[in-house]
Amino acid sequence: MSTVDNILSDSSNRYYPLPQKKWKYYQEWHTTVFFHWEIPLYFIEEYIPDGLEIDTFNNMAWISLVSFEVKNMRLRNLPAFPYISNFQEINLRTYVKKDGIQGIYLFSIETNKLIQVLLSKIFIGLPYQKSEIIRSGNHLQSKNDELNHQLDMVMRQNIPLKNKTILDTWLTERHALYEMINDELYRFDIHHKEWNLRGLDILIKEVFYQAGNYTANTYPDIIHYADKLEVILWGREKTP
Repeated sequence: MSTVDNILSDSSNRYYPLPQKKWKYYQEWHTTVFFHWEIPLYFIEEYIPDGLEIDTFNNMAWISLVSFEVKNMRLRNLPAFPYISNFQEINLRTYVKKDGIQGIYLFSIETNKLIQVLLSKIFIGLPYQKSEIIRSGNHLQSKNDELNHQLDMVMRQNIPLKNKTILDTWLTERHALYEMINDELYRFDIHHKEWNLRGLDILIKEVFYQAGNYTANTYPDIIHYADKLEVILWGREKTP
């Protein structure tokens, strides 16, 4: 069984059925770190596009900063090309839903490679921005002067997650990405097997990200870590 067939063989972690059309991209997410903050809706509600509803947990919104290394990204039926297929990514997101489909909405998406910014805007439509992201062993530093975003952290030892809670699953098992492109709302479908989440002993030297009227500059309420996840993605589709 191929890697992609193996991914598609298990959809028990999804909240809605797999798309019936052909998938378009494959990639792997390595060394993923999630920072999650619980916030009142009023910080971000005016920054969410029309047509989307903020998804809440116990009547509270959540903001998540997600850092990871993308490897082996490729188009369907094409091989990966090392320089453009491997890169660092950091995104800042919240949780939304439309027509009952739960997903995420990105406030920002950053990478360390300019070529990735250009290709993603041309072929995918996602608004990547170039940032200075440097990973050295367990140390990750990122700086974006234009957005005034900063991250400096040292990952120590990852530790078992004693019990995966409903909230842990709610925050991570998201298979739709919503994004505004040329004033139109699109959905990107995503699929992967269930996240193998762990906890993380981490030193956060600095974190400063802006989501609407909320500044994420405090120690997160929840931290998750995952070593590797194989992912397939479909092309963008305009929402009704």
